[in-house]
Amino acid sequence: MSEPIEPIQPVGDDYEVEETPAAKPKRTVRGAAIVGVRVVAGTVGLGVALAAIAGAAFLPIPTLTKAPPSVEVTPVPTAQQLVCPGSLLRLGDETGQAATTSSAIGAAAVRYDSTRGTVTAAPFDQSDAGTGGSSSAPLLISSPAGDGGDEDSDDPLLVSGAQSQTADSAEFGGLAATDCAGVSTETWLVGGATSVGRTTLVTLANPSDTISTVSLGIHSDLGKVSAPGATGIVVQPHGQRVLSLAGFAPDVESPVVQVVSRGGQIVANLQQATVRGLEAGGVDIVGRAATPALTQVIPGIVVAGSADLSARLGEAGFGDLATVVRVFVPGDEGTTAEVSVVNDDGTPTGASFSIELDAGTVQDLPVDGLVDGTYAVTVTTSQPVVASVRVSTVAAPVLDAEGTPSGGPSDFAWLAGVEMLEDSALVTVASGPQPRVHLFNPTDEEAVVTVAEIDGDELTVTVPAQGSAETAVNPGSTYQLDGFDSLYASVSFSGGAQIAGYGVQPPALNAGAITVYP
Repeated sequence: MSEPIEPIQPVGDDYEVEETPAAKPKRTVRGAAIVGVRVVAGTVGLGVALAAIAGAAFLPIPTLTKAPPSVEVTPVPTAQQLVCPGSLLRLGDETGQAATTSSAIGAAAVRYDSTRGTVTAAPFDQSDAGTGGSSSAPLLISSPAGDGGDEDSDDPLLVSGAQSQTADSAEFGGLAATDCAGVSTETWLVGGATSVGRTTLVTLANPSDTISTVSLGIHSDLGKVSAPGATGIVVQPHGQRVLSLAGFAPDVESPVVQVVSRGGQIVANLQQATVRGLEAGGVDIVGRAATPALTQVIPGIVVAGSADLSARLGEAGFGDLATVVRVFVPGDEGTTAEVSVVNDDGTPTGASFSIELDAGTVQDLPVDGLVDGTYAVTVTTSQPVVASVRVSTVAAPVLDAEGTPSGGPSDFAWLAGVEMLEDSALVTVASGPQPRVHLFNPTDEEAVVTVAEIDGDELTVTVPAQGSAETAVNPGSTYQLDGFDSLYASVSFSGGAQIAGYGVQPPALNAGAITVYP
């Protein structure tokens, strides 16, 4: 008979249970062999994987590609177009009647040419001045479409034109000259005045087949001018509008006008005439200025008759004969302007200066002490600006019936900042006294520029680094400029009581070859 089993006695609230450790499995020779085989197999597999990755990364993988079918196409160049603004204009007629309408004063002498082919010229059909279809109307200059008759030439077809007109009457005197310009959707006009005795007209020419709607943004030394009627100005195809700036901004001494068009592109100009009492004080046509930039360059500033000019500056009403740099900051932030005035022969002038410019207001900065000579003006800022220079000339005093000398006649010109040329350019020299081409080299290396007259002589001009040079040219001729990477250029005229000038603009080149994928 078996003995009875004693129950487990509780100890406090816990029970003590004695655990028996699990028995360890016995290792056999066969098991060890299986583990060894598995380790070796894993190591070999890992090595194969690493080798495959390395091969994919470092060994060239054969590729099979096929280029898509394509063809290189050179577009047929379209006709290049330039617009010459036409004759000088006046408000009213010769009798002083119809003071709110414009009328023509004579006709401008226009010159134009191209590097090849035949260039045609046709007057605009209509104008507010009633000149449509006449010799006084704006002129549309067109190059031939295509290659200009030379399929084998790699050189671009270049076209240029310019006009000039001399006025000699009780109200209008002096020389006005400007280039024939290409169309644009935005134009900056830096010049003019609407103060007493100063008349400034805005001309808008639309050479396209599409109606153009134009807005004028007018700025002065007091800020932007609120001008009812300055927006929504309609310019008909092949038509010209003539508007008095005083109708939008009366009694403004230093305007800057931004012209923006929608629809057909336009060519915009200003025309300023000055009368002091009964004396004609000059006339000028103001072309477009270079677009807002941190650097503005105005070459070809001719100072002539400086002694007689100084004498007339002391007379009442003659203060705007002074040489000034007009600058406008179109943005919201002011800037410091460094204005450099350098003689073409490289000698310092002592007229350079630095000045703070407020945003949104126009400033006329006097440049004093310039003697007879030719200068280049550079305006450098940290905010984009537009700029131009007004320069004047006075002829020698004239003698009255009693032999008493009195002040000689005067003239002025607005010379706008020009765009930089980066390739070959064509410039037409209008008719006028003592024409000269001025070159400014902004690079750090000397430039040897070729100035070749179309179907005429060729000459070279050495332009020093960061310096200027000039050369005499023939009036009415066209020249091709070559041999440079970066260059600014302008044309000037000066003689007696006549002064004028205009910049050389980059050519409007046609598109090059393009690749088409069917």
